[in-house]
Amino acid sequence: MTESAFRPTDRAITVAMAIFFFSFGFQSAIWVVRIPEVRELVHVNTAILGILFLVGALGAMSSLMAAPLVIARWSTRAGVWSGFVFYALGSIGAAWALVTGNPILLGISNFVSGIGAGLADVSVNVESAELEKRAGRALLPQLHGSFSFGTLAGALMGFVTISTHFPLPLQNVVIAVLFLLILVFCYRYIPRGTGQTRGEHAQAEPTPAGERRRNWKNPRLVLLGLAIFGGSVAEGGANDWLALAMVDDYRIPGEIAAITFAVLVGAMTVARLAGGKLVDKFGRVATLRSFAIVGLIGVLLVILGAPVAWVAWVGAALWGFGVALVFPVIISASADGPNSSSRVAVVTAFGYSAFLVAPPLLGFIAQTIGLLNMFWVFIGLLGLLFIASGASRPLTDNLSKTMQR
Repeated sequence: MTESAFRPTDRAITVAMAIFFFSFGFQSAIWVVRIPEVRELVHVNTAILGILFLVGALGAMSSLMAAPLVIARWSTRAGVWSGFVFYALGSIGAAWALVTGNPILLGISNFVSGIGAGLADVSVNVESAELEKRAGRALLPQLHGSFSFGTLAGALMGFVTISTHFPLPLQNVVIAVLFLLILVFCYRYIPRGTGQTRGEHAQAEPTPAGERRRNWKNPRLVLLGLAIFGGSVAEGGANDWLALAMVDDYRIPGEIAAITFAVLVGAMTVARLAGGKLVDKFGRVATLRSFAIVGLIGVLLVILGAPVAWVAWVGAALWGFGVALVFPVIISASADGPNSSSRVAVVTAFGYSAFLVAPPLLGFIAQTIGLLNMFWVFIGLLGLLFIASGASRPLTDNLSKTMQR
């Protein structure tokens, strides 16, 4: 059977999407647990490190603007393919930057990786949202659970690489090669035509340019964007700064700090694997708000627990539970209705703007008042999530049509 005639089953698509999400989580975690080492290799302080994170977010934001157009013209397949290739190139560039101790090259490489991350993220989420619609039940939490499982695996592997002094530049090259191998293996299981508006495999109607612009003013999408912004900063803040806070404020070794991060992502994994059933039973709003309260308690424990490491571990677990469902549930809500790629891109842009705004701002705050004191920002953002998550309530058919006008 030729590839053009091949039609993957929904089960095969689900497995492919789960592998993609796993790979996203794995590469993210195995990188972030070694951020203290990155800081030393490129000889920068915490504030400059935040700016380097910012450059990567700029790359992601630029690709988020292009992702709906790429999907509409060539389908989610093209978005995944180009995203993985860009990420691999950026990862190899970052490896050379670490070898040479060049922060400028690291920033450029982060920008290229960010482009890849944005394209792949939107494409995989759009494909998964369409899969969820066909299934008629919540699937995105479980698929994002694969991301968390990958994050857990990456954090544990990070512990191994730190303990064995495995060179960080070589690690980056290995990750780039693995990404390309995953792309080759899974590519044929991405359906042809998802989101595409032209060509023989097209499955979507064109979205008028005026509607794409109106999506940015849609009150429901803006509220969903604020919810995902608050949750993404709280989640990303843990990814970027928790291990560093454990080293600087709890005074524990880097490998133990990696275990603390593994506790957080382990809790996120459990929450996401169970999250679909919770959403189906209690609804999006009640689930998100309950988890936001749990996360708030967890951040408080991390702030107030120093220097007792086990208190931070408990806090990290609750923190992970609290933010675990934000991204998948809000993305699912944004995909309500037909031709979802433009709406998903709008809400995802809010999420990525968290990575755009937060790293330099949080880095400067942390440089001024300390990492643990900076964590109070997450308390306020989880409050924002609690309030804005009311917009995630599913739309009825009539309301959906009204909101999309």
